Amino acid sequence: MVTKTMSIENEMLLNTIRRLGDNSKESYVIFDATNNHGVLECNDSFCTLTNTTHSQIINSDYFSWLSNEEQTTIEKIKQKIHSGVLVQAKLHHSCFDKPLFRAEIQALPFQNDKNETLFVLILVKDVTHYHNEEFLMRLEKAMYEAIEKDNSFDKKMSIICSGLDEFFMPNISSMVLVKTEADQLQIFRGNDKIKGLSECCANNGFFKKVMQGETSILVKNLDDIDIPIEHKMFTNASKKPFGWFMPIYNQQQQAIGLFAILLEQHSSDQKVFECMFRKIGALVALAYSYAKTQKKIWDLAYIDITTGLPNRHGFLNKVEKECRQNGNIKILKPSEFHQIVELYGREAGDELLRQIAKRLDEEKYEHNEYIARFTSSSLIISNATSEEDFFYYERRIKEIIRQPFIIGGKKIYITLKTGIALYNDEIKMADAIRFADNAVSFAANKPGTHTEIFTQERNDVLEQQMTVLNHLAQALKNKEISVNLQPKVDLRTGEIHSIEALARWISPKLGFVSPAIFIPVAESAGKVREIDVQILELVLSWLAERKKLGKKIVKVAVNISPDHFYYANFVQDTLGLVRKYDIDPKYIILEVTENIGLVDFQAAFSIIQELKGYGFKTSVDDFGTGFSSLSYLQRLPFTELKIDRSFINAIDDGATLAIVRSIIQLALNLGMTSVAEGIENKEQVEILRALGCTVGQGYFYYKPMTIEQVDTILDK
Repeated sequence: MVTKTMSIENEMLLNTIRRLGDNSKESYVIFDATNNHGVLECNDSFCTLTNTTHSQIINSDYFSWLSNEEQTTIEKIKQKIHSGVLVQAKLHHSCFDKPLFRAEIQALPFQNDKNETLFVLILVKDVTHYHNEEFLMRLEKAMYEAIEKDNSFDKKMSIICSGLDEFFMPNISSMVLVKTEADQLQIFRGNDKIKGLSECCANNGFFKKVMQGETSILVKNLDDIDIPIEHKMFTNASKKPFGWFMPIYNQQQQAIGLFAILLEQHSSDQKVFECMFRKIGALVALAYSYAKTQKKIWDLAYIDITTGLPNRHGFLNKVEKECRQNGNIKILKPSEFHQIVELYGREAGDELLRQIAKRLDEEKYEHNEYIARFTSSSLIISNATSEEDFFYYERRIKEIIRQPFIIGGKKIYITLKTGIALYNDEIKMADAIRFADNAVSFAANKPGTHTEIFTQERNDVLEQQMTVLNHLAQALKNKEISVNLQPKVDLRTGEIHSIEALARWISPKLGFVSPAIFIPVAESAGKVREIDVQILELVLSWLAERKKLGKKIVKVAVNISPDHFYYANFVQDTLGLVRKYDIDPKYIILEVTENIGLVDFQAAFSIIQELKGYGFKTSVDDFGTGFSSLSYLQRLPFTELKIDRSFINAIDDGATLAIVRSIIQLALNLGMTSVAEGIENKEQVEILRALGCTVGQGYFYYKPMTIEQVDTILDK
């Protein structure tokens, strides 16, 4: 109703605005911009929309119906209106005795000739349904993106709770309570972190009642129900005394949790709430189901199935989450693991590690110790203290192995090698694991049960190996690897029987690099096969040149690494090379380590047989230092058996002499040529001759020489 004091011009303007509102077919109000934004007119549609009467609307401050919006938003709308700017906005609009609805408003200001805003026409449209659907689509998209990124369950729940907060704030506080395996409820919240609220709560009678029902429960006084006291304290502090609770079901219609929604006022629009939260509940159920599946996958990924121990990935995942600033890493390995596997099968090796881990766990005095399987033959232990008494650890290990292990009904005594490395502010966990692994390699070279603590000297060796690795690829590309030759001599006549080719590397940047350094580096880097091939080509090229000149050629032994030996095309590639240089295969002896047959006996047998068929000779290098099985040795058709230099150096010892005698007799019985390495004096020659050894090699006869030097000797 227009006041009597209003001027005729203003009345005419107001009538025009009213007609505009009627013609819009929308709900509308008209307010006086000069008098506290008091409402002058509204249509019936607006009254229906806001559940009010004209008398309740007229003369009220229109912006009081938007009081739930942030004050800064209201002030911006007012500022634009008084500047004569048309305003479009989406915001929460109040109703009488009904929940807020999402409104799309258009505010059309009308000014006088002094540019003063007199009246404002507000067109109001309820877009709650569209707003809800848009919100659900955004939430669903965010959830699928989180699944695609493999985010954690906590992260997915945070997305849902933050979305609810953004959608409803400040009128509602939402929580999602999800059942745990311990029959508790894990509480998830969004951006509104409720102070004093724990991460979990008991699954009490009221919550169970909610999850047993099919519909929501509206509680008008939260003090009347059995919920955690901190929840009630929050509702009182935030002035949200009403509670709305709705169960969450998975696809199998099993209750997995519930929504707990705290409201400022009673909601009569429960059906809209239920429909919306049922859809959100489906997203929670999806995240919950995916998390359970993910956990099963993680369990499979992080547990060593054969022993039931955490595996390497599980260990890293655990220690990275709980890593403290100081601690140590231990890697321990039974020295006899491979022999046990060879004798009793891989299951026996798994059982041995399982029993060692069990005894370690029973003997531990630190609760923060974590044990896992590191490799097929070793365990790894993390201990969150760098001040551990390692002397106590050694006594602990000795106590563990004092009694035999029962494997397959048999008593087995073992020795343990341990590598230890510290981690702290300067040494990262990953480096400590690498250092401990390096230390256990050093320990493996020591007799009996032995513990090796990583030191800076070990690190220097690692750095040297890394430097060698960095230059090795270029060295192979530039063919920097050369060959030295060391003749093998017939011990009866002193004549050259054959020659061994030895890899040498003189780097333009590093200088002379010992084979003891670059060969292991090449093996670990997967480049040793390239070295083998280059050495073989150098030998074949040399033999081809001597053959071309009509000079004497002799058999040459070339070392072949296990990786190269088992390479699929090894035999054919080798045959192709000798044919390329037109050399008879009988002049090539291929030397392999003594435990080559233990890796894959059937494959080794087939390869050696094939080589023999083409005329190649084969040799077992450094015999006696490894763990070869005599049954394998007698079934593999090797041509030559080389006795390791460590036995020749100690041949004056009675026990060693007996071993050398046995090896020579073994070679004789198997139809092999026995070759003694490392001969340094005449006394050794005499003993070896007496024992029946036919071929020898060492500084007493010849040192490793260049091709030119060997040419001179052979041409005499």
